[in-house]
Amino acid sequence: MRVSSLPRATVLAAVCALASLAGAAQAQSTTWADWTAVNGTTMSGRLMLPDGAVRVKFSGPALYFSQIGEAGDRDYWISGSPDAYAATGRPTGVDLMGFVGGTDTQKYKITFSRPVTNPVIALLSLGRNGAPARYVFTQTPTLLSSGVGYYGGCATCLTVKKRTVTGTEGHGVVQFVGTFSSLSWSMPDYENWHGVQVGVPAAAAD
Repeated sequence: MRVSSLPRATVLAAVCALASLAGAAQAQSTTWADWTAVNGTTMSGRLMLPDGAVRVKFSGPALYFSQIGEAGDRDYWISGSPDAYAATGRPTGVDLMGFVGGTDTQKYKITFSRPVTNPVIALLSLGRNGAPARYVFTQTPTLLSSGVGYYGGCATCLTVKKRTVTGTEGHGVVQFVGTFSSLSWSMPDYENWHGVQVGVPAAAAD
């Protein structure tokens, strides 16, 4: 039946319902880490949450490269359709940590100065077609969104099974439900290269 044949009140109700659904699908407001210093294999910065600043630190066996918002830094957090970062919105700015992995027994760790609730990690270009790469977390991640990012990708190019995130040119966002003082993982597969940014939903800090 054509919409034009429906009663005016029914049409208006349908429009309102669609608007409500569109609002519900909007990205949750997320605060992303502002990294301010790099020193060898460590980085430091802060998260400006509604209930105050949280210092954040990364430590690990190696950083392939990093960006902290300096002149000339490239914006890798662009997305296409489907939007890789639809669940949270794209990470603001250009900050990121870049890795090559291949360090199965060594841990990469992000530490918060006080516990944060439901933190998220945005992933950039994890693995490639025919050569998947994995992050094996100590905590349990939940996949929020997967899609097209800077280097391509697809809606199914990032997957989660138990504590392992696998990418085949994976761009997207995973979340850790609960309250955490740190997040840690290993990268058993070498791949040149993939990136990470960490954030916290603003609503979780209210």
